Amino acid sequence: MKQSAAWATASWEKFASKYKNDLFFRTSAHIIGLQAGFVAVCAGAFAVALVYPALGWAIFGALVIFAFVCGALLARFTLGPARRTAQYQKLFISNVAHELRTPLSIIKTESEVALIDEALPSPLKRIFGEIIEELNRASEIINNLLSLETLTRPERMQFQSIDVAPMLDEVVRRLGQLAHERAIKVTIRKEPGAIVWGNATALEQIMTNLIKNALSYTPAKAHGTVSVTLRPESGMVLFAVQDTGIGIAQEDLQHIFEPFYRADTSRNRKIKKSGSGLGLTIVSEMVRTHHGRIHVRSELKSGTIVSIYLPQGGANKSREKSETSIDYSAPGARATSSSAL
Repeated sequence: MKQSAAWATASWEKFASKYKNDLFFRTSAHIIGLQAGFVAVCAGAFAVALVYPALGWAIFGALVIFAFVCGALLARFTLGPARRTAQYQKLFISNVAHELRTPLSIIKTESEVALIDEALPSPLKRIFGEIIEELNRASEIINNLLSLETLTRPERMQFQSIDVAPMLDEVVRRLGQLAHERAIKVTIRKEPGAIVWGNATALEQIMTNLIKNALSYTPAKAHGTVSVTLRPESGMVLFAVQDTGIGIAQEDLQHIFEPFYRADTSRNRKIKKSGSGLGLTIVSEMVRTHHGRIHVRSELKSGTIVSIYLPQGGANKSREKSETSIDYSAPGARATSSSAL
């Protein structure tokens, strides 16, 4: 008897401690309690209906409605720990990202200054170059984490009508060095009416992430191409990126928007192994914040097409549609464009 009492006391203390300190466990306990309470109410209502047939079904219906109302209130209470945990995680990520920015910037600056010294031995130059490359990658991860933190508070984002055609040209220009290193031909097709109701910073990041992904996952020096399309379509603006890269396996497609998820590319040596695994997560969240939609179609060894539809903004001042091709596989690559009224 004493052993049973001691076991029961120890079990209760363990449960109480876990319930107090583990928010996820507390949420699970709340959900189980909510389900048990709902079943108990329905069973009681059914018993009343059997005992008092005349008024039973009316009472049964009233109790079911009461159970649903209580369920809604209890659900809010039940999910409270999960919401608080998510808020704590977001705050922690934001604080850590902000704190890491300054020391990383200092290390990068000092490494770049050291590389200026012409007397620096070649092995040290190589080491400093690798340090700077990894610091750039770390900075990209931090910026992506801060972007995710911003997306959790969309009320901070200012929306307006934005002509995204010049923005697309600037994004491609900035990524030109990456395309040149990988000898990839980039083609841009634009039509008038590419005015989006959105946030300029978010839209620029959507374009940057998708085009950079396409360049990174297209094999280097293999006559690869990346085609970008921008045009109005049924009250929306279509932004699509198509590449001739390695593609995505069907089993990976359902996970590509999950944070830090990256498909296995270890067998392909011509793929640029970079990034944080947050690029498509950020794109997905930004598209959702803009009340748009995203569609991905891919096939292994055949490439990927990512199509994004964003709400159309105000009147468009552009009168021309154009196509620009930049062949970065050729030395001294130059853009060739054509336009029509």
